[in-house]
Amino acid sequence: MRFIDLFAGLGGFHVGLANNGHKCVFACEIEAELRNLYKFNYGIEPFDDVTKIEVTKIPSHEIICAGFPCQPFSLAGQKKGTECPKSGKLIEHVIRIAKFHCPQFILLENVPNIVTITNGTFWRYLTNSFEKIGYKIYHKIISPVDIGIPQNRKRIFIIAVRQDIDNGNFNWPSANKLKKLNLSKILNKNNIHKHLETPKSKLLKHWQKLLNELSISELRSISIVAPEFGATYPHDFNKISFKEMKKYKGAYGQSLANCKSWDEIMKKMPSYTNKYLKIPDWLFKSAMKSRELFSENMEVCSKWAEKLDKKNNSWQILEWRGNFNDLNIYNHLVQFRASGIRILRANVAPSLISMTPTQIPIIPSENRYLSPYEAAKLQNLHRLKMLPHGTVKSFKALGNAVNAKIVEFITKNLNIDYGILR
Repeated sequence: MRFIDLFAGLGGFHVGLANNGHKCVFACEIEAELRNLYKFNYGIEPFDDVTKIEVTKIPSHEIICAGFPCQPFSLAGQKKGTECPKSGKLIEHVIRIAKFHCPQFILLENVPNIVTITNGTFWRYLTNSFEKIGYKIYHKIISPVDIGIPQNRKRIFIIAVRQDIDNGNFNWPSANKLKKLNLSKILNKNNIHKHLETPKSKLLKHWQKLLNELSISELRSISIVAPEFGATYPHDFNKISFKEMKKYKGAYGQSLANCKSWDEIMKKMPSYTNKYLKIPDWLFKSAMKSRELFSENMEVCSKWAEKLDKKNNSWQILEWRGNFNDLNIYNHLVQFRASGIRILRANVAPSLISMTPTQIPIIPSENRYLSPYEAAKLQNLHRLKMLPHGTVKSFKALGNAVNAKIVEFITKNLNIDYGILR
């Protein structure tokens, strides 16, 4: 079948559908560098602005693909949905094209959050809009790990089938017999990669030193919050008087007794208490556990905290999401996140993120970042002739890309299920 590729990016939909024998006849992509790459990789020069497409000039096609921009709906984005003037309403142009051309199928991909954003109003708008122009909606949340690819990256996939051909035969393929791949089979340190910066490398060694010396054998999805070492302040001090507050100790056990103002007190408090004058709810359990660790390992924690690099607030929190009984950072993956240094299991990569280059997964045992080529393999785009130039641009594009293997997997039976032949 012929398909058009809107918001094309690196061409995840293109690769997935082409692997099933379908042919791209039109593409659209707003970013100039990605348009050039698309032409180089696929031999098709994309149109630039989806809002300016004249529907009469689009070639006939059986499938529309659209991995429309997800930032307004993602947890890391603005969560504005259709209220976002730049990209939240771009789905309307998919509807506009579909209404004119009436293809048999429309394939969409986005973050799962679009179902619940603004109390479900965007999801109702999307489904009602396609139903009004004659389509039956099927949707499912799928992560690459569900089909054997070692990456946790949940996305919602939507298949709209034109009502006159919908026979209720659409079935999401079963992944039960698919082979599960370990991330180690994808990693190859000989690929071009970026080495871990010296301050981060030293920081991980310092955290590992603490883990080696603590009198604990396991961590179960807990964070070690270093500023709580020696702290005694109430977890919620919003209504506590200045005089009362001076009785306590702030971050790293700093005495508040000699503070002459609230400003002086707050300078000695952990940064995460600044906004609401309390330990955030999401951090409370870990903060209390960290105080407990300090009380049981006072000398070790005190000496260790003196040498901790405190330039970055997030470097003072270790989020343990790895094997709970293996406290060796170097047997895991690492992400430097705004919330802390996250330790992850080594067999599956975290979701590739487009919005920030600081969360590129780290392989600490090799003192390096995941390479663009390795990331491309996780998105099944590693056979492209060219990726964007440089690590940051590559990860931005790959983080925005649709997973080509999932597209190939969920569309492999479209012809068979609906008996469509060109």
